[in-house]
Amino acid sequence: MRIAGGAGNPEHGDVKGDLMRQLLILLVAGAALSACASDGRQVSGAGADAAFNGEIAYLEHCAVCHDDGMFGAPRVGAPQDWQSRSNLWQAVLMEHAKQGYFDMPARGGKSDLSDELVSAASEYMLEQTFPERPED
Repeated sequence: MRIAGGAGNPEHGDVKGDLMRQLLILLVAGAALSACASDGRQVSGAGADAAFNGEIAYLEHCAVCHDDGMFGAPRVGAPQDWQSRSNLWQAVLMEHAKQGYFDMPARGGKSDLSDELVSAASEYMLEQTFPERPED
């Protein structure tokens, strides 16, 4: 009488194969999701523009505070919230976004965000709030 193992049992191989297929599917799906979640720092060529899309970067990393003015953050599309800010707009905003400013942590608290992604999000915020402003 054999108590442990499934050798010789044709169903044992099928179950083991199913589990291996499921594990492989999970690993492949996880790798695909990880690639989708990348901030695009390694993208080059034509795909680089999409990787540093300011609107997408803003929505994913900045909107949670800047849509509603959380913690006193100036709201996008509300020029009155920005009146006390520097007239050097872009350069100062980029520096504050990267280094932090008062209650706002550097890079919105996400230290792995690239300079390019932070700049793209910042530029988008300015374009939405001050569409008539001159370029730096």
